[in-house]
Amino acid sequence: MRSCVARLEHEYLLRDQLDSAWAVRPLALARDEGRPALKLTDPGGQLLSQLMGKPWEIAAFLRVAIGLTVSLGRVHERGLIHMDVKPSNVLTDPATGATWLTGFGIASRLPRERRAPDPPQIIAGTLEYMAPEQTGRMNRSVDSRSDLNSLGVTFYEMLTGELPFTASDPMGWVHCQIARQAPRADDRRSDIPEQVGAIVAKLLAKPAECRYQTAAGLETDLRRCLEALETAGPMSFPLGAADVPDRLLIPEKLYGRERDIETLLAAFARVVADGELEVVLVSGYSGIGKSSVVNELHKALVPRRGLFASGKFDQYKRDIPYATLVQALGSLTRTILARSEAELAEWRASLAHALGPNGRLITDLLPELELIIGPQSPVPDLPPGETQNRFQMVFRQFIGVFARREHPLALFLDDLQWLDAATLKLFQTLATKPEPLSLLLVGAYRNNEVHAAHPLMPALDAIRRSGARVHELELAALGPAQVAQLVADALHTDSPRAEPLSRLVHEKTGGNPFFTIEFLSELAHEKLLAFDPSLAAWTWDPERILAKGYTDNVVDLMATKLTRLSPTTQNVLKQMACLGHSATSSTIALVQGASEEAVEAELRDAVRAGVVIRSNATYAFPHDRVHEAAYSLIPENGRTEAHLRIGRLLLSKLAPDAPTEDVFDVVSQLNRAIDRIEDP
Repeated sequence: MRSCVARLEHEYLLRDQLDSAWAVRPLALARDEGRPALKLTDPGGQLLSQLMGKPWEIAAFLRVAIGLTVSLGRVHERGLIHMDVKPSNVLTDPATGATWLTGFGIASRLPRERRAPDPPQIIAGTLEYMAPEQTGRMNRSVDSRSDLNSLGVTFYEMLTGELPFTASDPMGWVHCQIARQAPRADDRRSDIPEQVGAIVAKLLAKPAECRYQTAAGLETDLRRCLEALETAGPMSFPLGAADVPDRLLIPEKLYGRERDIETLLAAFARVVADGELEVVLVSGYSGIGKSSVVNELHKALVPRRGLFASGKFDQYKRDIPYATLVQALGSLTRTILARSEAELAEWRASLAHALGPNGRLITDLLPELELIIGPQSPVPDLPPGETQNRFQMVFRQFIGVFARREHPLALFLDDLQWLDAATLKLFQTLATKPEPLSLLLVGAYRNNEVHAAHPLMPALDAIRRSGARVHELELAALGPAQVAQLVADALHTDSPRAEPLSRLVHEKTGGNPFFTIEFLSELAHEKLLAFDPSLAAWTWDPERILAKGYTDNVVDLMATKLTRLSPTTQNVLKQMACLGHSATSSTIALVQGASEEAVEAELRDAVRAGVVIRSNATYAFPHDRVHEAAYSLIPENGRTEAHLRIGRLLLSKLAPDAPTEDVFDVVSQLNRAIDRIEDP
């Protein structure tokens, strides 16, 4: 009920961005018999969903398809992504082709948005019409091309009377969207012109880079089809000739990582086949793409009904034991809580059997687990050594509930160079014990920051000597050819034409993928890389770029990007950087001394600029380099004072029965201000 109300409120707040020429505009948010209701304009027409069921005549289809494409293009021009394009959110007049979009309850104001791989039951949107990346399992962002994919599903249903896929449950739909190829519409219905079938197939492409990039490009091709149909002329032309976006969208596909991804997927396939644990260690410099490679696992997990849990160590929270495991295991708990009551009962029984009388050890670490297994009895005290051994045994039993043949588990721990001592011991024990677990344990670390004396090194050596199946992936920088391909793809041109720019980019960034992407974005922001409408192509001036004298330091580049934001937004980012890699909006509001609504308003431009990502009520820096840049905005002599203020503020709000993690958050802040604390 609460989420439904939030969607109505969100749609109402968008009313000034919607035009009655192409959208059903909200008029008022009211109550009808005690229930919230959204009053809307009535532009006329019928719901497209009421006109479905049998294949449309081709000319009528093209008229409405053009009208719908135009309306969707207007949505994108206003900086919105609809996120739920489907027949029940479309009003149309088939006689004229006029269409109006409605259902903006989950529309995004951001140019790009990352989706978490939530349980299918709680993914926002409609699975039957959803773009693959909206499932959160494609390692890709959602953008305007996601709407075009959903439009393709709608077109397919109009032309054939059927959806491209059928499935019996939410996970089945997710599998269809990310892995199955739909039969072409013109193969299902012989009188569909081949060119129309090709347009729909292009819209349904799994990678966003292979779809239409703009509604305008799609509209041009649809109009050419209608003209050919009405004049009985040939319906043959190259698709997408007018489809060059005027906004820089850098591809999110991974360049030069094919062998690394194959190794990772092969390890997971063996875990599935053998039911035995394997370890993959991924190393490389910051920004080299370690997390991006590991996140390619999501697609492989779906067909096997596999589970994925991940946690990221924070360089500013190294004194908080098990904090990253809590982060990872919390996602598993939420996955279970989203299941049906019958499935939840099965998980409850499995967990109760595995944990036995020691469940309190895990619920102390993960309080939300009590929502599944209920309150747990205290466990008897033991000497320190036995206490640690007992916890490690119980933790393995807990992981074993998830890591089974029927649903193998991939557990990803990122930034191992910052892991705490307690988790290091647990990580080593988990990787070296011979018990059968359908578990792929993946650890990523910066090898340039892990020297011989680092605590991680002996643990990794012990894992290698233990006989465990260990695979090591050391990611290198991109070569000139790979950077050239990335630049060419981003600018929708060929490598020879892009070569002068790509050579300059490679020299500046050394082939570091994160730096490369940020550098290209900066060139576009400075108008040194610009779209020329008269040429329908991107242009640049190497001499002006060289004369600009950009920094060779990606942190400095990100700091420059941050300083373009308003002073109040920068101040919120500084507070957030003190809290760590991520923080809830309520915590940021507390340390900022503002309301959550005010914090969300201040961070909106930061999210739009890509320096912060938002997932539910949590904000996070998209990369450690951005976090470092935000922290660097605080003068060095003011950082201790900032941590002391935050630590005392968090302490003043700490409840007597606060979770251990909250206590450690306070201690972590005060430890970083220890020189300023005088009261014992």
